[in-house]
Amino acid sequence: MQFAQPNTAETTTLAPARNDGTHRLAFRVGGTCFDLVNDGDVPLTLDPGLRDFAVEPGSDGGVKIQVDWTDELDIPARAPLFDSGGLWSLFEESGGYRFYFSTPFLGATPYKAAWFDPEFRHGHVVLFRPYFDAARPVYPLEYPLDELLMIHRLACGGGVEVHAVGVVDEAGRGHLFLGHSGAGKSTTARLWMERPNVRILSDDRIILRVRDGRIWMHGTPWHGDAGIASPDAAPVSQIYLLEHSQATELIPVSPGRTAAELFARSFVPHHSPKGVQFTLGFLDRVARRIPCAVFRFRPDGSAVEAISRAGA
Repeated sequence: MQFAQPNTAETTTLAPARNDGTHRLAFRVGGTCFDLVNDGDVPLTLDPGLRDFAVEPGSDGGVKIQVDWTDELDIPARAPLFDSGGLWSLFEESGGYRFYFSTPFLGATPYKAAWFDPEFRHGHVVLFRPYFDAARPVYPLEYPLDELLMIHRLACGGGVEVHAVGVVDEAGRGHLFLGHSGAGKSTTARLWMERPNVRILSDDRIILRVRDGRIWMHGTPWHGDAGIASPDAAPVSQIYLLEHSQATELIPVSPGRTAAELFARSFVPHHSPKGVQFTLGFLDRVARRIPCAVFRFRPDGSAVEAISRAGA
């Protein structure tokens, strides 16, 4: 293909044609299954980074997505609901929402569009055939669409994605380290990697959800510089706001500030008043249940020891 296709040599999961001629693949992130199906000649594959997140198609409820080629695709002339200023824009269309993906590298015609119902449970992705090598496998939810879909589905009542590192220590305690880019998330992940019997769920993106009355953190495939992405999950015991410092210390934070700091590091569809309202309520719930502290740390073993001592 001319643009944005995984090389077949790097492909980890292909969708073989079933007896009825369909191709089908699925993966699960943060407890939500994304089921992709094509009824004809679109050879589907998963991105290599989703290898550990792959599941059997139709294994549970989730988001059902039809994939097809198209020979005509135009961005509407009207103003979008949201414009990323980059690859994608979002419009209200046909009782739902449609994303258009384009790049000056290819021209004015979008290379892909994706429609979803208001609850982001059903969708239809169309790929502009002239831009693709139709004989090569395609991952139709290529980034950023997969993460956009996740964020919008969560905002419908499922949870919130945050900029964070998720660490499960030797005792099974779940530590959520929040930080903007450059705050030390990947550094924190690398420091904990040196400890035996520690699990790291992600070094950049974590999904928070409620399960059995507890706040759980889930790993995602959208990793940071440390390249850590796990499909595992664990209950959250403590939240930390990362700050670089010459000394290592923990400073308790009130629930009100915790909620505000969580929101500032959340991925939220700001164009959706309903989604923003849910997110604010969800993060307030998290802040009231989980203790939080500013964590000023030196990028060495003292940072890990400080957290271990505090939780002992």
